Amino acid sequence: MKILLLAAGGRAGADFFHSLLDDHSQILQFPGYLRVNKLASIFNYDSSDKIAKAFIKSYPEFFDSRYEKFERWHRLGPNKNRFFKINKKKFINSFVNISNIQKNYSRIKIIENLHKAYFVAKGKKIRKNKILFIHTHLLSWTRLFINLTQLKKFEIIHTIRHPLASINSPLKTWLSYENGSNFFSKDLYYQLDTVCNCISDLKKLNKVHIIQLEKLHLDNLKVMKNFCEKFNLKYEKCLSRSTKNSLKWWGDVASKKWLSGTNKNFKLSIEEKYFYSRDLIFFQFLTENIIKKYNYDFFFEKKKIYLNYLPMKCEILVWKNTFKHLFYKGFRWKHLISIPFFYFKRILLLNKFFVGESEKFLPNSIK
Repeated sequence: MKILLLAAGGRAGADFFHSLLDDHSQILQFPGYLRVNKLASIFNYDSSDKIAKAFIKSYPEFFDSRYEKFERWHRLGPNKNRFFKINKKKFINSFVNISNIQKNYSRIKIIENLHKAYFVAKGKKIRKNKILFIHTHLLSWTRLFINLTQLKKFEIIHTIRHPLASINSPLKTWLSYENGSNFFSKDLYYQLDTVCNCISDLKKLNKVHIIQLEKLHLDNLKVMKNFCEKFNLKYEKCLSRSTKNSLKWWGDVASKKWLSGTNKNFKLSIEEKYFYSRDLIFFQFLTENIIKKYNYDFFFEKKKIYLNYLPMKCEILVWKNTFKHLFYKGFRWKHLISIPFFYFKRILLLNKFFVGESEKFLPNSIK
């Protein structure tokens, strides 16, 4: 069985793509991503029964979706009033039986068997599944997952969108979500670094395939058919529906919208209130190879800015946000110290001297 890991770009539709694969008969997957910090604890147990119970404890939202409020799993279905529950006893028994038959206790085999047991607990029969699909989400979690499981044979799916939109969207989302109480200098740096370096960093791990959010919405049928062809899967109608365990999914709370499935009116959004003109020109130059490779448009004057050493508007906004929440739930001194640290780190590392992989070395998009 081929193993695919899903690593997300900046608000680039990783959860959306994941939801499109939900009901495919040849794909084994959980409804959400695997947080490595939760996953590690299950390997401390030496019996199948204890491993299965530890997994349930670590991921209660997989067995009763009402626990997952941020992703709106408690508001599924066409009328937003449905949720799913998975029989825990059936899951445990299925995992024990599968493990006893295979008698392979490698970590990746344990994860595969957990997927199979979950599949059975949903009331489905295990067929000749071709893909084990694991949503590792963050680059750092993807690295840790590979190291934790000692994974050797796998490929990576990475979702992207236009680089400027991929910077704009997290700013718009996280500065407004819960009044910005979860978005600080380290988070901004992570988003900028993801846009500039995530593709090249993932390539160091293994083979990477790109899914472009714009094409996923505007040309869904073609993208999903090409995805199936690439991985020897049969095309199924479920690949056009956004669901969680067969129930219609409406996106996460942070989006502040109720959107399900493909959006044929999907448009690029760059709000200049988050940037100075110089910042946008700088980011465009920094990511020009990505823009060229994936046939995105250049929206601003083409000018070479190798270093942007002045504070950017998005940084100033995040700094103001830090002071606004400095005493939120106690004195948050670490966020205060992070301001100069990540400012200088951005100047030193996120510039044209360190960013900008050649276009010919970027992986191809599934389109």
